[in-house]
Amino acid sequence: MRTTIKKFPETAELVKSNERYELYDYKTDHLTISMTVMKPHQETRGHEHDNIDEVYICTSGTGKMQVGEEEFEFREGDIVTIPSGAFHKVFNSSGEKLSFLAIFEKY
Repeated sequence: MRTTIKKFPETAELVKSNERYELYDYKTDHLTISMTVMKPHQETRGHEHDNIDEVYICTSGTGKMQVGEEEFEFREGDIVTIPSGAFHKVFNSSGEKLSFLAIFEKY
């Protein structure tokens, strides 16, 4: 696959759409590339993965992220690595959409 951030939703599969966000996945044999487009003033539920490291890349907007006990700003251009087993959550406290990629080895 070759695409752009802007065209990613056209290339990937829409796997979830609700009042909080839209989630698009593109899967290869070993990786999943997931894009979340979070609506204003929303947040993810938060979760952790055993035996899977993950990378989050903020592609547009601004918000906050929690990894473990640490909470910090998360904005366009930021890259955050999430170690296996670490709880993580994204908050969009702005009035604009917040988009980010999550890249991880397939479950």
